[in-house]
Amino acid sequence: MTAFWVILLAGIGTYAARAVFIVGVGDRELPPVVERGLLYVGPAVLSALTASLLTSPDGVAAFIENIPEVVGTIVGIVTALRFRRFDVSFVAALTVFFALTALL
Repeated sequence: MTAFWVILLAGIGTYAARAVFIVGVGDRELPPVVERGLLYVGPAVLSALTASLLTSPDGVAAFIENIPEVVGTIVGIVTALRFRRFDVSFVAALTVFFALTALL
């Protein structure tokens, strides 16, 4: 099997896995406890991605080497605590991250 067919089958498989869930549950109303839990999926995913960026086998060295990530994370946390809105903290953190990346 060539790489093309592997990629094509993997794409069809992942698309089908998502489509089955959307088609099967799309017209139903979710229980309130599930809807409340889904509110935290976006912040949890971004937190996990950020945590993996800020850690390294060297430990503390990751914080020294990744200044834009660390400062962007701090700005995101502060704006999330201040405004209690995910979109505001996300935009603020990205703005600081990209600005510091461009400057450094």
